[in-house]
Amino acid sequence: MIKLQKAILKTLSYADVFDYPLTLPELHQFLIGTKASINDLEKALTETKEVTQDGQFFFLKKRLKIVQIRQKRFRWSQNKLKIAKQVAKYLKLIPFIKMVAVTGNLAMSNAEQKDDIDLLIVTSQNRLWLTRLLTVFLVELVANRRHPKDQEVEDKICLNMFLAENYLQVPKKEQNLFSAHEVFQAKLLWERERTYQKFLKANQWAQKYLPNWKA
Repeated sequence: MIKLQKAILKTLSYADVFDYPLTLPELHQFLIGTKASINDLEKALTETKEVTQDGQFFFLKKRLKIVQIRQKRFRWSQNKLKIAKQVAKYLKLIPFIKMVAVTGNLAMSNAEQKDDIDLLIVTSQNRLWLTRLLTVFLVELVANRRHPKDQEVEDKICLNMFLAENYLQVPKKEQNLFSAHEVFQAKLLWERERTYQKFLKANQWAQKYLPNWKA
């Protein structure tokens, strides 16, 4: 039980960095480094003095304010997700795109009001650079694309990650807890040929950090 309590504190501490209290299912899903059942988790929570609960949310003591922060960010994120979904529909016009997903804080509905919109795009094999060029051109036509020197980025589309379908694995030197979260938190907008499942399969290493996570 002590091991599980430590995992709970580690998980809530990590989420606290992002001002993000967790619900019980989220705490279970993103429990760091320890596999456990929901029942065991609930029992351990009652014995973990450093944890506070407010409604459905769990967080570290004296951090009640992050509940309101999460609720505000959720509202801001809904508008950004609408923009992302609209842009993703246009991206279906490019036949070499196999998958589009939202990443970063927005994927968890935890975006700041002035944040941009990060997209992950998976392309056909041997078509990455052509697809990137076509994607940039299309996004320039239908939305506000973020440029490297932009000072204000609110609601702009950031094409921050392109992967080819034959190389979906995060590089080994970048395989860490942060990247594991990025993989599992990615919010799928649409896919072709079960590319999302292929993406998850290629990144099974992430289960080492988040063993309870399931699609």
